[in-house]
Amino acid sequence: MKQTERMTKRVLPLVVGLMLAMMAVGGIASARTGVELPPARDGLLELSRGDNSILPLTYAYVITNDVPVYASPSLAAVGEPVRTLGAGYLWVSLVSAKPIVQDGQAWYQINANEYVRADQLALYKPSAFAGVQLDAPPESPFAWMVYSVQASAQPGEKPAKDAPLLRRYTRVAIYEEQPVDDVTWYRVGENQWIDQRKVGVVKVMPRPAGVGESEKWIDVNLFEQTLAAYEGDRMVYATLVSTGLPHWKTEEGLTRMWAKIRMAKMSGRDGYADYYYLEDVPWAMYFNRAFALHAAYWHDRFGFPHSHGCVNLAPQDAQWLFEWTTPTVGKSNWTSASEVNPGTWVWVHEK
Repeated sequence: MKQTERMTKRVLPLVVGLMLAMMAVGGIASARTGVELPPARDGLLELSRGDNSILPLTYAYVITNDVPVYASPSLAAVGEPVRTLGAGYLWVSLVSAKPIVQDGQAWYQINANEYVRADQLALYKPSAFAGVQLDAPPESPFAWMVYSVQASAQPGEKPAKDAPLLRRYTRVAIYEEQPVDDVTWYRVGENQWIDQRKVGVVKVMPRPAGVGESEKWIDVNLFEQTLAAYEGDRMVYATLVSTGLPHWKTEEGLTRMWAKIRMAKMSGRDGYADYYYLEDVPWAMYFNRAFALHAAYWHDRFGFPHSHGCVNLAPQDAQWLFEWTTPTVGKSNWTSASEVNPGTWVWVHEK
């Protein structure tokens, strides 16, 4: 793969991710004709009655800064708040998705003895995307569409007006590849070619040196923004991910998971404009100091870099990997790896 193509694929999604992270309201048109990027909250849809999720909690985005938190709704009119939520990119978990109404004002309970006004929160449903579990080795490389685009009849050509539309998150097999002007094109069907920059590709990778023949390991491809899970030399699962943005790149290397946490808050960048606070992040798997694979309930941008360094997963993928990986967990919230219960290998690489 030529350097020009690699940089094109890397830089554009990173710029997109930064724009999305800074957006507060509304959508924004992409430089690519006909592509519309998601609005604020990175493609998530507002929660509606009857929405279901595998997530154990309902989550809400804090839409204004310095939201006051009260010990009870009845004390809001007469008492001082017990604290404020501060300023930044903030998400909270709710005790119940059903608001409490006090004197005509709706409230949500976010913790024991902590309530905020409902109009200061926005409830969203998490991404419904999920990868694929493999019962047999893939016969060819495959990919997910990261943009919705029409297929071209020949590599390098513009698609016809009536060409088939392949929607974002559609999984396609790759039967052939051909370079055109420093860009690789993939044939994904009869007379159907897709620009490599529009997909996240998964190919079977050789087992890294040091990983045993029967050991579990995870392959994180920073360039493709994909993840594959292996048992020895056999791929058993694959999906799209979101790794670190330019200033917070996910570090490359081969390391073992050293701890797994069912649920915990995550925060960072205190004192900076990009401060973030995320309550009750589920299914975290730490593998390289503070780097972790974990569920991301706050965006639907899988296939693009979008994090402060961790490997973001759609909730269904995070749950599957949490249960599949080692160290094997019990009922406790935190499980550390040990000599008798070692962690799964994680290999992060650019190409």
